[in-house]
Amino acid sequence: MRVISSIMCKGLLGAAVGALTLGAAAQAQDLKEVNVMSPNNATCAVFPQFNGSIFGYYEATGVRVNLLNSETTVPYVAFLQNGDADIVMLDSAQVLQAATSELPIKVVYEAYQFAPEGIVVIADSPIQGLQDLKDVTIGMASDRDLITTVIAMDSVGATLEGNNITTVVVGDSGPVMAGALTNGTIDAFAGGSSDRAGIEAAGVEIRNITPAAVSRNPGNSFTVWGPTMEEKRDLISRFLKGWAMAQHQAVIDSKLAASACRTLQPEQFENLDIGVRMMEYSIFVEQLRRTKNFGELQPDIWALIQGPYVKAGEIPAEIDPSVFLDSSFIEAANDFTTADVKKIMNDWAEANADMLIP
Repeated sequence: MRVISSIMCKGLLGAAVGALTLGAAAQAQDLKEVNVMSPNNATCAVFPQFNGSIFGYYEATGVRVNLLNSETTVPYVAFLQNGDADIVMLDSAQVLQAATSELPIKVVYEAYQFAPEGIVVIADSPIQGLQDLKDVTIGMASDRDLITTVIAMDSVGATLEGNNITTVVVGDSGPVMAGALTNGTIDAFAGGSSDRAGIEAAGVEIRNITPAAVSRNPGNSFTVWGPTMEEKRDLISRFLKGWAMAQHQAVIDSKLAASACRTLQPEQFENLDIGVRMMEYSIFVEQLRRTKNFGELQPDIWALIQGPYVKAGEIPAEIDPSVFLDSSFIEAANDFTTADVKKIMNDWAEANADMLIP
């Protein structure tokens, strides 16, 4: 989970350009504000947080989303605990660390059912797979990517020490990451999808060498504070429904999803092909629904992924997923039809025809 941007204003809803016909949607003054903390809140790689507002899905469910400042060294779970956030997005390591620390968190929706983190090399690198990472230096966007590297190497029965691998933080600036790869400062790079997009935007072609099996875990999940969950149930349910509708819209028409997000984040589409490719990777890989319902929890996967985290020292011992998973929001989050989604997306497309990506 990457923190790269400052707070988006409370007026995010107003980013939608043109009229939207929302039928029985709540009037703006009646919308309930929900405080959400998400990483990458300046990138379209996390497109539902923007498109839910731009298209009007959140408004249709009766909420206004306030994205809290993600540039903080304070653990996101602390914002749940003190009540500043109603819902936060945590990666799997953060969920497991909070749960094993006996914090009363509850994971209520798997936003990513495929981990966005991975290891990449430049396209013409002689390194063909993880097994070739010996006597090399791996760059990382931040210290949090060390666990990505450790788990990836563990998947091929290797360790950093055994393969003489050095790790170094190079930051998340696209030109800096790209430069480190091309000038040989690093041989490979470990980071998330937004980091990879930054490297590509700097003009460097890369190749992902991370096995799909390594990424088969809930990369980012929406988490709430157990003691206040019931009093906030309606608010949380409305938000999750809007998020799910935005996810579904993107699968129906990914170019339209990119067109909408571009109205708010145009700098990410200066190179249109790269911007669209970033969106499509998020839509069809990272956030693609791999369960019957959007956000459906997978206890078996949560149990399966814990071994490497224990081995890497991220958590002291495995924990029963039933302690921190709560599936009671999934039905409400999926309480919509494809027709509902298409009606709103088509209204936006008609009102913003001049903004559509061909």
